[in-house]
Amino acid sequence: MLLALWGWGWGLWRGVLRLPQPLAGLQAGLCASAGMGVAVLALQVLAVSGWLRPGPVSALLLMGLGLAAWSLAAAWRQGGLPRWQRPPNLAASALRLGLVLAALYPTWLAPLTAPTAFDELLYHLPHAREWAQSGQLSVNTWLRYPWFPYNVELLFAAALQMQGELMVHLVHALAGWLCTWLVYQLGLRYASPWTACLASVFWLQLSAPWFGTAYIDLALTLFVLSASVATLLWLETQARGWLLLACAMLGLAVGSKYQALGYLPLFVAVWAWRERRPSRIAQGALAFALPCGYWYLRNALLTGDPVTPLGGPWFGFHDWNAWDYEAQFKDLKRVANWPHPLLWPALAALAWPALWRAQAGRWALGLGVYATLLWWATSHYDRYLMPVFPVLALLSATVLVQGLAGWAQRWPGAARPGTAAGSRRAVRPWVLGLLGLSALGLMGASAWNRGERYRPHIAVQPGGPPGYLAQRVQAYELLSRLRQREGLRAYQFALEGSLYYAPPHTRGEIFGPWRNHDYYGLPAAELAQRLHQQGFNTVLMRRDVAEAFGRDPAFSRFFELLDQDKDAQAFSLGPPP
Repeated sequence: MLLALWGWGWGLWRGVLRLPQPLAGLQAGLCASAGMGVAVLALQVLAVSGWLRPGPVSALLLMGLGLAAWSLAAAWRQGGLPRWQRPPNLAASALRLGLVLAALYPTWLAPLTAPTAFDELLYHLPHAREWAQSGQLSVNTWLRYPWFPYNVELLFAAALQMQGELMVHLVHALAGWLCTWLVYQLGLRYASPWTACLASVFWLQLSAPWFGTAYIDLALTLFVLSASVATLLWLETQARGWLLLACAMLGLAVGSKYQALGYLPLFVAVWAWRERRPSRIAQGALAFALPCGYWYLRNALLTGDPVTPLGGPWFGFHDWNAWDYEAQFKDLKRVANWPHPLLWPALAALAWPALWRAQAGRWALGLGVYATLLWWATSHYDRYLMPVFPVLALLSATVLVQGLAGWAQRWPGAARPGTAAGSRRAVRPWVLGLLGLSALGLMGASAWNRGERYRPHIAVQPGGPPGYLAQRVQAYELLSRLRQREGLRAYQFALEGSLYYAPPHTRGEIFGPWRNHDYYGLPAAELAQRLHQQGFNTVLMRRDVAEAFGRDPAFSRFFELLDQDKDAQAFSLGPPP
């Protein structure tokens, strides 16, 4: 799949953008990222037209592989394939490679576990499954956030058709691995090998919990990072291709999550500052709109709000109401926190004159400050800052590496006037080597422990090892039995975190038209009557909710226990009241 994505990216790279050969280094990572964007756009077309089927998806994969083979064969004939060159300091290079590989180890195992994370079971996977099963894009109003932009979930839908849920995890993880490659190459290009190594390790430490999920944050980070790198390369070269790539990658991000709209003012201001030609502006606007325009235009036409439900206070609410809107932001306040301390050294970069003098440093500092202030003023939830984790990790690593280098120069005997240069050269490798080996030992031990938590749960069979899902997914055993029953039309209370494993089209949510809030506190007779009127014949309740409803003496007259487990109970509805 990676090779196919790279092939699609190469087609865009050489055929439209006319950029340098993307066979190694920073360009190779950007090319694969661009290929993911081409795949998203192609899947949009297939899904809107009702052709999101295994046949067309396989054809896309084969076409990408053909393009990749063609490009590599052409490069081989022209002698343009990259060749390995022995690094000047093999021991230091091996140490850096060991640190990055150790940090990568848990991320190789995490995607191979069955889905258990809350949001992936709540709406990421359920939306993707609906499209994979129907072969077309639909608005699934019984699921949370049915009107969101869903570029990444289209990739998930294709992955479900091809190889199932583990392929979805691997698609998401691939975005994280591409981010790692880009971070390392940025460190090499603009700083030093040690900065590249340390920044990559920081990024992997911060993002590791999400490699085993079908969340979209790693893909969103990849798109924002690619847009940032392409913008930087455009600022350096003024080449049209870099500007178009930056616009397209930001469009992919905006088409993946509303949150990415917050980055748009900064990017537009930077682009407009350097580019005034109407033709270039029109081309950039088209490149931006192609990957994201469908979602916002659809919302505007069908709901009157291009960013529904977030625009409810201004455009009017569609399937949400004011209670939903307020409850969503209260939930964000509940999870508000601060970023990991690994990113805090980036604050010192603001007082680093060398960074302000360099184009890359100014862009990284400007993006980091803007994104952090935006995050602080809005969500204050660390996962929502993830799109700039790579940039902040690079800034933190730069501060630490340069600070350590300055400290080594002041080491006794290393920088004292009159000391021989040979002494200075002898001290630095000893200090850095000792620190590097210590870091490798600590990193290796930490990575091994984290990887061992995943290894016993690798899904060598559907659902993972016996009992794995039952231990980690609320009411999984009950929901599994109910899925075997025919004709269930279920409404659920407080089990939305297990919705992916519930019977098909189970209704019941915190927000939206099927909100639980409208049913809580109803007398048993009124609850049964309302559920009957809406076509339900079964109700699923978390055990504590069932106990609360069961305090009504009339509850047993209208609801008969159908099945239960330790977490929840299922009731069948009796005759209408």
